Parts: sequence; structure tokens; C-alpha cells
Amino acid sequence: MSDKSYDLNKLFEFFEYWKKHTHPTEFYNEGWLLKVLVYAITDFGKIKHPLYVNKNEEFFSEGLLTSPFLKNGKIKRLAESHTHADGAIGNFEIGNAKNKGLLKLTGNKLNIFEAKINSGFSKGVTNAPGYNQAARYVACIVETVEKAGKLKTLDDLSLGFYLMVPEEQFNIKKSFEKFLKEDHILKTVKKRVDQYKDEDDYIKRIDWFDTKFKPALEQLEIEHLFYEDVIEKLEGYKYYNEIKSFYKLCNDFNGSKKK
Repeated sequence: MSDKSYDLNKLFEFFEYWKKHTHPTEFYNEGWLLKVLVYAITDFGKIKHPLYVNKNEEFFSEGLLTSPFLKNGKIKRLAESHTHADGAIGNFEIGNAKNKGLLKLTGNKLNIFEAKINSGFSKGVTNAPGYNQAARYVACIVETVEKAGKLKTLDDLSLGFYLMVPEEQFNIKKSFEKFLKEDHILKTVKKRVDQYKDEDDYIKRIDWFDTKFKPALEQLEIEHLFYEDVIEKLEGYKYYNEIKSFYKLCNDFNGSKKK
């Protein structure tokens, strides 16, 4: 994000041309919307906004967060894979192919973003039907921080999980607010841990939950950000009108009624 000379109009023109030759949702989607807003907030100098990328920080899309419930020997029936993060801002490195693109925290800041337009949080994974996407994200954030050896200095960390969503969709899909509540996340992750109660490593997992997950959850900033509010912060920015138009097209092509 150090290059602030990029012309967003070139990107929008590229999308406009290629939407005639492929599915428009290849470009008009939550992933590109998040990238555009991160660039714009940073370029416009909104330094206090969660989407702002400082000079000593990185932004990366689709990095992998380590899951605390990976395959462990023979315990495969309860396992899950790593979690893809729509966006990450902070102090980190991204692993190469050998390391499967895993995000490795190298400093004290990690903000993770999940972007939605017309879909809700997934309600579970194959081996844990009730383990919703928000709870899974938070557990993976904690495990990523733990793998970096940073939980020992928890008070010095800046950690966040943010849902990016249209205001209308947030109000329609009541599960958004429910799944983002700290007590709901706590109960959901505890149930996930308790799936291992008959396994040899259950005591170790309970210790992880009590001594690592719970303190980290208290430190974690969990919020929702409406696209409309983010775009409003860009009023006066040179690409303000183009971003508003891009947002409308994202909604239109993804079946949202938002105008």
C-alpha cells in the first residue's frame, strides 16, 4: 500500500470491458470491493479507520489463518482445514507454496476482514455443523497469534475481526449480529472443543480454550462495518463517485436489492 499513485479508474475500466466477456461477478464482488475500499481509505489518509494500512503494515487478500482443529494423527473425523481471510491488515508475512500461504504474525497488529454482499455467515463445517464462520474466524485468529508466540504479550497486541456488509443485509440477516456477539462465540468454540472429549488430547484443548482463547477473545475487537458508512468517509476523495457506482454494480450483480 506504499504506492499511492494508482489510478482506480483504470481498474474500473478494466472491469467494464471484461464484464462483456465473462461473468460480471468475477469483478463485481465483495473481494474486489474490499480491496478498493482498503486502497481508497489508505490513499485518502483516513488514518484512524480500521481499513487504513500504515507504512509499516501489510494488506493481503486470501491469506490462510491457522486452525486449532487441523488433522492430528488419526483424528480426522473432527478435523477442518485452514481458514481463508478475505482481507488482513497488520504486521505479518505470507508463506510460500511450501507453507501453503499461511499468514505468520511478525508484529503486534492483526486485523482480519470478512466481506459479504448478499450472503450470510456459513453455519458450520463438514465435521462440525454448528461451528459458524464467525466463531471459526476468531478461533483461527487466536491460533495464528499463538503460533507466532505472541499471546504472552497479549496486552501489547492490536487484534480485530471485522464484518464488511451492506447495512440492509445486516438488518435482514439476524444471524450476523447473533454470531458476532462475544458470548455466542465463546459458547460456539467451547462446543467445538468439547467434540474432542473422548480423545486423548482433550485436556490439552481445554487448556487452550481456558488459558489462550478466552483471554485473546477479550482483547479482540469484533465489529461490523457497513459499506455505506465506509464510502461516506470517502466524500471528497477523487474517486468517490466511481466507488459509489462500483458498489452499486456489486450489489446489482450479486442479487442485492440495495439501490
